[in-house]
Amino acid sequence: MADRSTRSNGEIPLKRALNLFQITFLGVGTSICGTMFAIMGRAVEAAGPSIVITFLIGAFFALLDGFSYAELGAAVPSGAGGAVSFVRRAFGESIPTFLAGWFDWVGSITDCSLGAIVFAFSIHFFVRWVEPFTLAVATLLLFSLINFRGAGTTGMVQFILTAILVFVLCFLMFGSSLTFEAGSFEPLFPKGFLPMLLMVSYIFPTYAGYETITQLSEEVKTAGKTIPRALFLSLVIITILFTGTAIATIGGAPPEVYVGSDTPLQDAANYFLGQIGVIIISVGSIIATLSTINGSMAGGTRIAYALSRSSLLPPFFKRVHPKYRSPYTSLILTTLLAIIFVMTKSVDFIVYVIALGYNVTAITVALALIRLRKTEPHLYRPFKVPLYPSLTFLAILTSAFMILTLSMESLILGLVFGLVGIGSLTFTKRISKGQA
Repeated sequence: MADRSTRSNGEIPLKRALNLFQITFLGVGTSICGTMFAIMGRAVEAAGPSIVITFLIGAFFALLDGFSYAELGAAVPSGAGGAVSFVRRAFGESIPTFLAGWFDWVGSITDCSLGAIVFAFSIHFFVRWVEPFTLAVATLLLFSLINFRGAGTTGMVQFILTAILVFVLCFLMFGSSLTFEAGSFEPLFPKGFLPMLLMVSYIFPTYAGYETITQLSEEVKTAGKTIPRALFLSLVIITILFTGTAIATIGGAPPEVYVGSDTPLQDAANYFLGQIGVIIISVGSIIATLSTINGSMAGGTRIAYALSRSSLLPPFFKRVHPKYRSPYTSLILTTLLAIIFVMTKSVDFIVYVIALGYNVTAITVALALIRLRKTEPHLYRPFKVPLYPSLTFLAILTSAFMILTLSMESLILGLVFGLVGIGSLTFTKRISKGQA
């Protein structure tokens, strides 16, 4: 008799160890990334107080994408890697499947890299002798060890980090009441209506935590019910936190305090809470980046694992550790690539790749949902997208809008990464043919 811990084909299955609270906090923590603590100054400078509306629009766009992820995550809960498994179910082991996984994977890797960089510079702010990029690499290596020990350890660490982070942002919102001025929101559109819309693509990557939830779907308990609940619960939580933080920052401190600053939330907290506010918000920034690294590394590893299981990456990367039941070879690859991005020392480059990667992936997931509705109409779907197909097509349009409003540099980068991905796929197929 085969070992119950091993599939009939010899593969070791991943362990279902994540409950609703753990997977929800994984999504929330990954969304509230370190970038959130750095973008507010530039965002308010570009759109003024209307940036609050920008965050609400971003939440609506995320909800549209989240409907597709929720339906497919519940209907195909055995697919580690999230988007790549959904698109593979719809299109088979084809180029659309590879591109979905490739851009999703790159988005997770670069999100992980950015978290490590922001964390390192947060520490460098207090400890000047620390070389930030070296610390960023060391941080990635540390979290690779945490992820190596399996999803249960990953989920518990994420729960603790996110709980602290939510407290810090609530503390910021409460503290702003000490100096809050409603007049700070006048005029609401100081630079017109257009900047409010154009900034959606800039802030949208902060909402991408829901994708991490589906990337770990094969390790979620009763995934068919848990994944949709976790997706929408995480979206509600992060929408309240993001809009609340924007309102607190704008209403609690004058713009000259934080606009143009690399640490806008710390500067705003210093204005209405003093030095204790700076310390607490700085701790929150550090926690946010650790949370991002943990969640993005876990998600990115599962994407590489799923690509390998689909023969879209070499079979070496689908190996699972027999004791910890973690895809350790994919974890090594994801960590090495994240280190490479860190060593580019270009934050702008990394941010562009994150935004593009997540939006391209969202489009492929929506297309997969449309195809599966036609090819597998009787597939059991514990959750269905409401007002289908209108909301699904609207999700595709909003993602395309955000891609088009990115810089020309990011679009060129997308083309380059797409070509690199196709080259990698061709190489893998040749290896498979040679082994056959």
